[in-house]
Amino acid sequence: MTLKEWKINQNIHSFRELAEKLGVNTSRNPARLVQRWVQGDSIPREKHLKIIMRVTDGKVTPNDFIS
Repeated sequence: MTLKEWKINQNIHSFRELAEKLGVNTSRNPARLVQRWVQGDSIPREKHLKIIMRVTDGKVTPNDFIS
């Protein structure tokens, strides 16, 4: 499952809300960071991949970011 699909399934409407849910709201622009992940413009760092897997209960994995 992609992060975009998970975002939709969880009824999350904004990238800001997704950033808060993932706990990456400490970066300079968390909404933009998460937006780049969702759109496939960048791949999260290892520490963020671990957070994403934990928060999504393993539904979104590192392999889901590789196209």
